[in-house]
Amino acid sequence: MTKPRFNAQNLIKGCERIGIVINAHQQRSLLTHIELLAKWNARLNLTAIESKDDMISRHILDSLAIQRYVIGSTLLDIGSGGGFPGLPLAIVKPQWQVTLLDSRGKRVEFLRNCISNLALKNVSLVKSRIENYQPHGKFDTLTARAFSSLPELVRLSQASLSKGTRLLALKGRFPAKEIATLADELSELPEQARPRLTIEKLEVPFLEAQRHLIIIDF
Repeated sequence: MTKPRFNAQNLIKGCERIGIVINAHQQRSLLTHIELLAKWNARLNLTAIESKDDMISRHILDSLAIQRYVIGSTLLDIGSGGGFPGLPLAIVKPQWQVTLLDSRGKRVEFLRNCISNLALKNVSLVKSRIENYQPHGKFDTLTARAFSSLPELVRLSQASLSKGTRLLALKGRFPAKEIATLADELSELPEQARPRLTIEKLEVPFLEAQRHLIIIDF
């Protein structure tokens, strides 16, 4: 199979295949995010992916594939790094309030540059480790992509979790061992306080690698 060449139309088609219609401004913003990532990557090592074409599928479309699983309008992106999935979600959903959280100064510098260049009014940035972060209010959804194991993610995020919050963890191959460990830990909680765990297999356009989304409703 010939690998598709990514351009503006391919980005639009990829978004449409996951149920998202983007306008011209959003299209430019998503592509600018990739341009900035490629420009800063040599200095900061933000991603192992060097091809801009692959960045579209492996970063942008991969991030947007979870859009329909987000609940509410306030989102915390844990360990945002290059801005995934938080920035693409903020671009296509300007009505959401998105907070990017990262503890590394250089990555925070990159994210601040992205927010400024993209003129995103619905994005805030916090430099902190998740276990030290004390949010001022409740988040409807928390996201984490390639951050840590599921049990550790839940433990570290306790201060940001409350009743009604949904945690979305993006994974590659089906993380059977992590899920089993987390299920064992959750089973020790009282039944009325036990969060609900759901697993969805994601179909990311133009990406053949396995992708899974772990959904934990508290």
